[in-house]
Amino acid sequence: TFAGNDALPGMRFPPNQIAAAITLFYGGLSIDAIRRQLESLYHVYPSDSTVYDWIIKFTKAAVREAKFSDIKVGDVWIADETVLKMDRGEKVWFWDIIDDKTRFLLASYMSLSRTTSNAKELMDRAAERAGKIPKIVITDKLAAYLDGIELAFGSETKHIPAKGLTVQPNTNLIERFHGTLKARTKVMRGMKNKETARIIMDGWLVYYNFFRPHETLLNKTPAEVARATFKYRDWEDVVIGDNPKGGACASI
Repeated sequence: TFAGNDALPGMRFPPNQIAAAITLFYGGLSIDAIRRQLESLYHVYPSDSTVYDWIIKFTKAAVREAKFSDIKVGDVWIADETVLKMDRGEKVWFWDIIDDKTRFLLASYMSLSRTTSNAKELMDRAAERAGKIPKIVITDKLAAYLDGIELAFGSETKHIPAKGLTVQPNTNLIERFHGTLKARTKVMRGMKNKETARIIMDGWLVYYNFFRPHETLLNKTPAEVARATFKYRDWEDVVIGDNPKGGACASI
C-alpha cells in the first residue's frame, strides 16, 4: 500500500506513519497490533517485516545521536534487574538504574549473569553518564550489589538494600520505576537474539528519557528536567533527520 504524496522522496510511507509505528512499539504494542492500528488510523497495512525494519533502522539512528554529557541529576539513584527469555529460550538479565530527582534512566545493561562484576558495570556506566557518583544507591537485596557498588564508588556512596525495593522516602518513585520496567519488559518480550535486544534496550532508553513526558515531572521528559540536549523532539524527527533527501530509505 502506498501512502501518497506525504512520503519523502524514495519512501513508501510518510514519516508520521513510520513514527507512529515506532512510538506504538515502545509503548508496548506488538508488531501485529501496530499494523492494525496503522490500518485503522491511516488505512495502510505494511508487512510485519517492514514495521520491524522501521523499528530497528530508526532506533539505531536515534541511539547514534543520543548524547548524555552534562546532564544534571540528583544524588539518590535506584537500581533493579529483571530476567527475560529470548525467542530461543536463552535467559538474559536486564539491569537499570534511575535518578530519583529527574527520573532520568542513567543506564540499562544486559548480561547473562547476576554477578558483582555485572553490578559494577551498571554503576560505572551510570557514573560516566552522570559525570558524578551518587550519595545513595537503593537496590533490592541481591548480594552482587553490595560489592559492586563498593568497587565502583568506594565508601563515599551509601548502599541501601531494600526488601522488595520499598523504602522511605522513595516508595512512590520505586513503584513508578517498577511500572517503567514493566513497560520495558513488554517491549523486550519476543526479541529474537541478544543483538536485537541490545538495540531495543538502547532505543527504550532514548524513548523513555527524551520522548516520553511524565505527569510527575509536570509533563516534561526526564531529559528536560536533567537539562540533557538532543537534536530530535520525537520519532518523526528521527525519521526525517535520518533521511533528509530520501536516499537512505529508498526501500522503506
